[in-house]
Amino acid sequence: MKSTFLACLVAVLLSSCNVNEFSPNQKFNADSPTDVNAKEISTLPEKVAGSAIRIAVSGDTQRKYNEAQLFVDHINSRNDIDFVILNGDISDFGLLLEFQGIYKIYSGLRVPFISVIGNHDQLANGYDVYKRMFGQTNFTFNYGGVKFVCHDSNSREHGFDGTIPDLAWLRDNLKMENGINNIVALSHVPPTDGDFDKNLEQPYEDLFNTTPGMLASIHSHQHSPDVIYRKNDTGIPFIITNAIVNRAYTIIDISNGQLHAQAEGF
Repeated sequence: MKSTFLACLVAVLLSSCNVNEFSPNQKFNADSPTDVNAKEISTLPEKVAGSAIRIAVSGDTQRKYNEAQLFVDHINSRNDIDFVILNGDISDFGLLLEFQGIYKIYSGLRVPFISVIGNHDQLANGYDVYKRMFGQTNFTFNYGGVKFVCHDSNSREHGFDGTIPDLAWLRDNLKMENGINNIVALSHVPPTDGDFDKNLEQPYEDLFNTTPGMLASIHSHQHSPDVIYRKNDTGIPFIITNAIVNRAYTIIDISNGQLHAQAEGF
């Protein structure tokens, strides 16, 4: 009788454990995908260096599941997008359930999507959830002769301790490689924002402005119409895109070593 009870108890625990969100501290469950960015990057179609590239960029889904679904439907109605960048703030409170909800919607895209970490994604256990689900917070990938340098620029969540953004990592990765003609940086918080470490603003902008082949640095975070600025009106463009919560995104066109940004709605 005792062994039967224990067997039933174990069966119940095994059937319920790691299945449903039972705590805001939960970092994964049986439905949690892993290494999403690497898997999505591996599905990028081959593109010859120098070919025209078109990317849809927007951040800040933040519990706006209806808007996220409308965005996915909109992108799927087009046939001219190479891939999508979800540029941070996938979640609002850093909860596993939020990440999974957005992933489920974005996995319906007919093109690959790559996700950058945002400041809200580092609340609660969001930092660990993001890394397990999507991968490293600083990473690069190459496509069509362009190197995309994705990185964490959410300084406030690291106490403005001088480590984020990681300038040493950026210096090592903002380099040309064989078959690479240009570089584009992607991160959530722009360097002019109050959530960016002010002590790193100038060296960060200077690094990007002195990197050969650098086309632009693309950000989100501010939930407002697109802004493009150049330090002292010279150098590369720093592009701050609008947000999914506002039913807006930005088309980034890259061709012949030139980059053009165009605000879009859905």
